[in-house]
Parts: sequence; structure tokens; C-alpha cells
Amino acid sequence: MLRLIHRPFGQAEWTDLISDFQDLSLIQTWEYGSAKFKTGSWKVERAVFMEGQHIVGAVQALVRTIPWLQGGLVWINRGPLWRRHEDTDCSILLEMMSRLRQHWVDERHMVLRVAPPNREGEVSLSALEGLGFRVDGSSSSWASARIDLSFPVDRLRQQLQQKWRNCLNKAERLGLAVESGSEDNLLRLFLDEYRQMIGERTLRTSVTPDLLSQLHALLPVERKPWVFATGQQGKTLGAVLIAKYGDTTEYLAGAINEDGRRVNAGQLLLWRAVCEMKRQGYRWFDLGGMDPKITPSGIYHFKAGLGGVPHRLVGEVAADDGGWISKVINLRIRRARKAAEN
Repeated sequence: MLRLIHRPFGQAEWTDLISDFQDLSLIQTWEYGSAKFKTGSWKVERAVFMEGQHIVGAVQALVRTIPWLQGGLVWINRGPLWRRHEDTDCSILLEMMSRLRQHWVDERHMVLRVAPPNREGEVSLSALEGLGFRVDGSSSSWASARIDLSFPVDRLRQQLQQKWRNCLNKAERLGLAVESGSEDNLLRLFLDEYRQMIGERTLRTSVTPDLLSQLHALLPVERKPWVFATGQQGKTLGAVLIAKYGDTTEYLAGAINEDGRRVNAGQLLLWRAVCEMKRQGYRWFDLGGMDPKITPSGIYHFKAGLGGVPHRLVGEVAADDGGWISKVINLRIRRARKAAEN
């Protein structure tokens, strides 16, 4: 039987522990959890799953308790981590989900919501329902696409959609200079553009400038987000931010202004990002969210132009003790998500 062991983990220890899981995401890293703690009302709890003396899984949970009352919300996104090999048996994930429900719902009377890192169709939803979970329809499952950086650059360029490649060619002919790196001054440049874009478009996003700033501060030099920025005649045209974890890089955020869009700065920056992440030895470039149903059309088609292979994860599942506190929490979650859609 699996044992679930909760205890404090240091940054280096947690990073080393999760580094060889193939289903690793930025959200399960120590730095992301700590950045959420520093910028909001979430607490962070980390745990490992033990089989005998061996660690077979790990999970980072965001926890929000209700003062003076028993209960609260536990949110596990892209966890638990369990896959070490492509052919790993999903039965171990089901055992982990059962232990999570026992710990958070049966023992601590919390509302538990989990979005596992499995691809759609990989794990049986009926099996999860048999463990006491219900499929939650208040949010869409995560969808994205990723590029295999093991291919030569020429082949990666051939994979670009024709219209996207034409835009890239035009931007390159303009001779726009691209500056890139993870230095503090480049991050400040990106955040200035990002804040302005959010303000102009009145965007609501969980990827806030404060979160990105904390994430950059917490990460060691070799894993700090990488900025790509371009300008013309002393004016910034746009910048993009790329996260790095495990063998994967991810398009975390972008801010291209109106002048930048006119000269196809977005295509230039993202293509340079793909080439640089390949040069640095990463295997995958994830486009950071690409859902034909909920991603704004312009953003969706822009990302689709890189020719990545789409993928979708299983949806969110939830469990609770059925008490009145749990009902109130679930109602507030549904209302908040409905408001975010409007």
C-alpha cells in the first residue's frame, strides 16, 4: 500500500526529487508554489508517495483554509507526478488519487480538486468516479501543443504554416534586432510591456506580473525564465517570456504592441525562442495553452502557425465530504469561474 508522506521540502531537494518525472510541469515546481504563496492567499503543501523505501510519486498542493472553521479548498494542478516511463501502468495513479482523497477529504474535511497530468483517454474517468471523485464541468481541460526540438532547425522551419512563415520572412528582412537572456533588466523590460498590455486590454489572468517577478527571483540562474525582446528606433515592439523546467520549455507570456504586430514581431520573437531553446539542449517547446474553444481566435491561430502537435489533458475531478462548508466552497468556485468567462 502506498504511503503519503507530507513534510517540508527545501528548494534543491524538491527540484532533484521531481526532475526525472516525465509528466513534470512548471506548476509542480517548488518555485511556482512558493511564488503563489508570496503573491496570494495560498499555502503550499508538498508530499511524496512511498512504496516501501522508494519514492514513486510526488505532489504539490495549493491550500486555502477557512479561518476558525474546519475545511477549505485544496487545488492540485498537473499532479500528482507519477510517470517515470512512457509505459508506466496508470493503476499507480489511481492508488495515488485514492490516498489523496483519504488524506484531504476523509481526514481533513477539505474540498479537493485535482487536474491530473494525464493525456485525455489515458485514465478511466469511471475508475476515478469509483474512488469517490466526480468529473467537474465548470472548467475546460487543459489543451496545448508542443514542438519536438530534437528535429533539425530546417525541418522545424518547414513545419511552420505557410502564412506564419511568410510573416516571419518579412520580419527577418526588416533586420530587427532581438535581445535575449534572463537578466533582471530584460525581465523589467518584459514586465513593463506586459503590464501595459494587460491594462489596455483589461485582461484577467492568473499569470500576473507579480507572480512572474517572484518566479524569476526564486529560480536559480540556470532555470530563470528567458526573455526575447525587439524594438525599432528606440521603441520596444514586443517581448515574450519562456519558462524552463525538466527537458521542456514553455511559452509563458507575451506582450506585442500595435507597432510590433504591424511588423510581425511576434513571429520573429517566438521563432528565435524555439531556436534558442533547441540550442540550449531542451527537448520540447510547449506553446503554453491552445484550446480551439476558449483561446481567443487570434492567439490560437498565431500559436497554431508553429505546427506543434496538439494535446489535451483529462479534465478536473473533485471530491468533498458533502457538508455545508463544502457546498458553499463549490458554489463560490462555480460563480467565480462563470464570472471569469464573461
